[in-house]
Amino acid sequence: MNGQEVMTTERPSGGGGLTPALSRAATSLVGNYGTILLLAALFVIFSLTNSYFLTLSNLQNVLLTQTIVGAMALGVMFPLIVGEFDLSVGYMIGFVCMVGAWLGGHGWSGLPTILVMLAVGVVIGFLNGILTERLHISSFIATLGVGIVLEGLTDGLSNGQVLSTGIPSIMKTIGENYAGPLAVSVWVTIVLAVILFYILEQTPAGRSWYAIGGSERVSFLAGLRTRRYKVAAFMISGLLVSCGAIFALGQNGSASPSFGSDLLLPAYAAAFLGVTTYRGGRYNVVGTIVGLLLLGIGFNGLSLYGVPFWVQPVFNGAVLLVAVLVARSERRHVLR
Repeated sequence: MNGQEVMTTERPSGGGGLTPALSRAATSLVGNYGTILLLAALFVIFSLTNSYFLTLSNLQNVLLTQTIVGAMALGVMFPLIVGEFDLSVGYMIGFVCMVGAWLGGHGWSGLPTILVMLAVGVVIGFLNGILTERLHISSFIATLGVGIVLEGLTDGLSNGQVLSTGIPSIMKTIGENYAGPLAVSVWVTIVLAVILFYILEQTPAGRSWYAIGGSERVSFLAGLRTRRYKVAAFMISGLLVSCGAIFALGQNGSASPSFGSDLLLPAYAAAFLGVTTYRGGRYNVVGTIVGLLLLGIGFNGLSLYGVPFWVQPVFNGAVLLVAVLVARSERRHVLR
């Protein structure tokens, strides 16, 4: 009897100990590498089921089409790091793109036009930062309000028309011309990602931004000028969005009053997906790029099957919801 009782109690104990261990390992694997695993799975599935997917021209097109959203995703990442949102980016890229087309139509050459476009993005970012940090308006409300203002200014600047005349040729060179196997805009995006990765991972400024996102109060008490860092985060966001506007103007060859607002969701989806890819629980460059590739390859593969145009916003919205849920869970786990 006693021997049977011991056997009865030990067997469930041993089996029960293995299952939680495997469960924790699986959860950790999905939490740390879920985005990469899904990206790899989609890549394999599309490669096996569609012969055109793996062609050089298709893969080049995937990278090219993601440069605009890529610049925006890197941009929205900075306010997210410090615990804020920038909802103006969709309207901002449309406005900056329209500014570039308007200047080109009035005889401006390429380099001055590019510099003005970059400056406009930085100024808008500065305005977002001031409204949020100096006037203490919620970043959600402040940036949404700025975005709506920009939408009106875009319509006013274009008179509701698509502007396509006088676009400087350098825009097309940057936007869609190729340098070796990759488009110039892809190379620029790679350079931007490397620079941002170094800043965030290897410099005191990067560590300060992450510290503010972890606890603004503690960072302030530690002597960090939290307001300045947060305003700077919005300004960097504006600068990167302006880079996306330059890509867009070159690739489209025109500026439309309706352009930009639909890019907000995929930009945020890529940034949120990044939380589960590298440096779990923290918004980061490597993860954002992986999330960006997931979005690009996912929809590209679906489009090769002839899915209707309305599937893209459905796909982007679904990925965003999943990304937010996973990112929130991952951040809770890290903070715990």
